Amino acid sequence: MPSKITHHASRITFHVSPARILAGIAVLTALLPLWAAHAAPLPLPPLPLPPDRVSPSTFTGGFIQLQATFPQTWPWDSAHWEDLWTAVQWLDEWGHWRDVEGWQGSLDEVTRQADGTVVGQKTWWVARGDLGKGPFRWQVYRSPGGALMHTSETFDLPSQRHETTAVEITLRP
Repeated sequence: MPSKITHHASRITFHVSPARILAGIAVLTALLPLWAAHAAPLPLPPLPLPPDRVSPSTFTGGFIQLQATFPQTWPWDSAHWEDLWTAVQWLDEWGHWRDVEGWQGSLDEVTRQADGTVVGQKTWWVARGDLGKGPFRWQVYRSPGGALMHTSETFDLPSQRHETTAVEITLRP
């Protein structure tokens, strides 16, 4: 005789057989891929490999580089360059800007030019299959999840291998 699970709540009694529970789980499992496919975000450019992992003999991509100039009046004592956060976004086919997963992070370095100007840089590697794609834009935030400070003009990824697309911006405190 098959076993039954009985639940009593208030005055209502119902019986659920283990076979019905298994059938329900099977239906939910079958529908899960449909829900996941519907909820999945649009495909983004692939995560780039760090340049130090790419062999020069097999390197066929390019680079994008943010060059962020800090004004002479930058409040270095209260706004540290290490705290700034950059993100690259791409424009999808519906006109929405979306963050490129993997192309987010703090500035790589800051250098002082001969005239005293300070410029911060962030560089990402671009896969060969993504060369020439666009439009993209850079955004700079005070910190991860912080206030937006600057949005660059739009740009396309480099069109040729070994090419660097540099985007120059001037930050405001």
